[in-house]
Amino acid sequence: MIIKKLLLLEDDQNLRQALAEDFTEKGYEVVQAETIKQIKYIFFDYAIIDLRLLADSGLKAIPELRSQNPQCRIVVLTGYGSVATAVEAVKLGAINYLHKPASSELIEAALNDQLKKDQSDIQAFEITPLEKHAHEYIEFVLTKNDGNITKTAKQLGLHRQSLQRKLKKYP
Repeated sequence: MIIKKLLLLEDDQNLRQALAEDFTEKGYEVVQAETIKQIKYIFFDYAIIDLRLLADSGLKAIPELRSQNPQCRIVVLTGYGSVATAVEAVKLGAINYLHKPASSELIEAALNDQLKKDQSDIQAFEITPLEKHAHEYIEFVLTKNDGNITKTAKQLGLHRQSLQRKLKKYP
């Protein structure tokens, strides 16, 4: 039996653990990391990389992984997708770019280049309202600040009350 070594670089512990369990059941040897610094650049056959890590961009890991194994099949996952980051990920060597949430079946199909054109997120960018993007970014900054509204408002250049109103708009 051939062992398929998979790197799972994801800062969301719950998602990382769930994907690790799914891929272990599928026969992969999974190495988990939440930051680029934790990666031991060894030979990986596959890699699932979160685009936006707590302290870094997952895109920085792609060239290193590709230098260790040019055949490493890399899929980038993101909750903050854009055409620009998708193009950059592919230029760096990723074979696919998927939006979260994505099932382990969809991710595995992407890793094995078995996506149909209508399944590929890179083909199916929808126009998202600017407010939704703004809310996602606010949530990201809020998470980085451990839920501290005052600190988040200051970093975003908003009044605390304005930030609270924006947060109430979306559940």
